[in-house]
Amino acid sequence: MQDELLDALEECESASSFIRVSHKLINATLRQLLPRVFVQDELVMEYAVTPLLKEDGPLVKMDVTSKLMFAMGKISLETYADIGLFDQMYQYVCAQAEDIPFDDVVVYDFINNQSSSSKSEGRIYLDSINQMKFSSFDSFSEARYQSLIKTVLKLFCENLLDNVESEILS
Repeated sequence: MQDELLDALEECESASSFIRVSHKLINATLRQLLPRVFVQDELVMEYAVTPLLKEDGPLVKMDVTSKLMFAMGKISLETYADIGLFDQMYQYVCAQAEDIPFDDVVVYDFINNQSSSSKSEGRIYLDSINQMKFSSFDSFSEARYQSLIKTVLKLFCENLLDNVESEILS
């Protein structure tokens, strides 16, 4: 499923569709890794963990799952904050009547607020975005700018998934 969702990210035509797909991907990853944060006892898993993970269980929401993982010390503050930021952006996107394009200022702010953007690797991407954002646009440059935004969003999503997995499994 995760490979399919990662492939679907590439096909997204707007930031709205990208955020919807990435939200599903992050939530699926959290739900897949969640059993690893609990005591690995067969009885505990059957009677306590499995009911929590059912579709109507309390841990179906991404914000609840990430809060639990953070509270248990399984994910870092930066990872928790980035998950929360993706969830907030998802809520915003769902509330909009029209799709948000990749070059919307809200998407730029979303990228700028990711904790990944403050690290050296993320800083390079943000600097590239800033150079294109504040240059004079023609239609070719605008298409390149939107493509760059999409690439950076995908990298940040993949980085977040990698961070979650490495923090949970370590």
